[in-house]
Amino acid sequence: MRHSLTTRLLHLLLAAAILCQLADSQLMRVPRPGRPTPAGLEAAAFSVHEYVGLASLAIVVLFWLWLLLRRAETDPGALFPWFSTRRLALLRDDIAEHLRCVRQLRLPDPDHSPALAPMIQGLGLVIMLLMAATGTYGYLTWTPGTAMPPLTHTVFDVHSTLANLVWGYVIVHVGAAVLHELLGHRLLRRMAPWRDSSAAG
Repeated sequence: MRHSLTTRLLHLLLAAAILCQLADSQLMRVPRPGRPTPAGLEAAAFSVHEYVGLASLAIVVLFWLWLLLRRAETDPGALFPWFSTRRLALLRDDIAEHLRCVRQLRLPDPDHSPALAPMIQGLGLVIMLLMAATGTYGYLTWTPGTAMPPLTHTVFDVHSTLANLVWGYVIVHVGAAVLHELLGHRLLRRMAPWRDSSAAG
């Protein structure tokens, strides 16, 4: 599957934003009442987290719009197969093929993964949209250092839970991409925005 420059650029921007947020979350401290006011690196990291979070929402919304507007590449139905009996059957068969390959200590070529790879991409887009949306809601409805409204507190609980999913998703997604690259499938090079989009695989 050849990806357009727009898809590859949006993928790179979203990946960079996610990695920045995950790293930044380890340095920041949320300013809550009854706690010492964050200062220095902790305060700066929290500010960066807020603004990169807003940028992340813009990027992921653009990605979703691009999925709806583009005329080629992966069919959106393959990204979200949950409402099609035929696509779910393809997904089941693709998972079974991956399990057979893993037992043989190999991975199938992603070009011949018609269901599992797109589903994982779609799942990532859903998680990232929810993550960015809940963070943005908190940014708009809460002033740091003041008491948090009950609904905002609930939304931030969802945000924190999703953060664990994002960590797991990134570890598995990046690990699989690197493994495919080592096996000669060239996924990382295909997704680089600077490569020639007319070049083969």
